[in-house]
Amino acid sequence: MLRITSVLFAAALLGQPLTQTAQAGVLYTWHQSAASENMAGPMHLEMVFSDAAVKAGNLKLDFEAACYLDQCIYPQNSLLSLKFWLNEDNGDGTFNQLNHIDFHHRRYPQYGSDSIKLDVNFLPNGMLSGSILANDTNSHFIMESIGTAFQMLDTRSDAGPCGQLDVSCYGELGELRVQVPEPSSAAIAGLGLLAAWFGRRRRR
Repeated sequence: MLRITSVLFAAALLGQPLTQTAQAGVLYTWHQSAASENMAGPMHLEMVFSDAAVKAGNLKLDFEAACYLDQCIYPQNSLLSLKFWLNEDNGDGTFNQLNHIDFHHRRYPQYGSDSIKLDVNFLPNGMLSGSILANDTNSHFIMESIGTAFQMLDTRSDAGPCGQLDVSCYGELGELRVQVPEPSSAAIAGLGLLAAWFGRRRRR
């Protein structure tokens, strides 16, 4: 009975997704290929798209998520979140986050409105191509790709080195790739139980 229970428990665990998240979707993250002297620091970009959007292969959005009288308007459900920032090195092992944009689907906009404009292709190799513009009223960025190689065309903020005296930060090159999830502790535990059961059967 114990052996059967162990196998069933392991099988149930293995049937679970590798990661459990509060919001389902596919995460794409920025991978730098070439830095730029015109950037205040290395950039970071994380975008989560719905499974349906990725399966469709292409996504075009041009909207403003705004709130009026405690009611928010989100005319889409494909881009679930977008986080962007630059890391400015303080020289002591710490960093300042600059030009920060944090858009979450169905959450109040940080500065009254979030405008998003993008035309992207989800490629079979887990890469993204196309063009992306995001603006949260306080900061914005614009980037485009040739193939899968994206280039930052412009990023500015109301404060900080990318924005003062109309200074723009630009030039960094990189790719947006699917972030492969790490196996969850539950899945690892299931694999361990299954391996132990098969090992016990072999010894017999």
